[in-house]
Amino acid sequence: MKKLLSAIAISVSAIMAASSAFAAPEHAQGHQPAQQQHVQQHPNNHGNAVKHVVSNHKTPNKAAQNQWKAGHKYPTQYRGAGYKVDYKHHKNLSKPGKNQQWYKADGHYILVNTATYAIIKVLGL
Repeated sequence: MKKLLSAIAISVSAIMAASSAFAAPEHAQGHQPAQQQHVQQHPNNHGNAVKHVVSNHKTPNKAAQNQWKAGHKYPTQYRGAGYKVDYKHHKNLSKPGKNQQWYKADGHYILVNTATYAIIKVLGL
């Protein structure tokens, strides 16, 4: 019994250590220059410095906006239950066949083969 409790305690502590390592912020700033933050300091009337954080956000490129084309692979990040659509609630969507599912992502309805995740059809709004 003591060995079992020791093994469980070691397993739990290993999981906690691994999860905290993944949650730690990344300190390497040279890898992502588009997401760096610059701090500008301006003195105010009272002699104290006021900090303004300016963040450079990446804007989506044309390739990311036009990724919904028949024959392309449907991305993993859009396969969750929150993106699935029931065709019965939308009059413009046809009934999907076997191994097919409608998804809604980026304002488009996308019919996907669930076996290969190939895009079959794309309908814009």
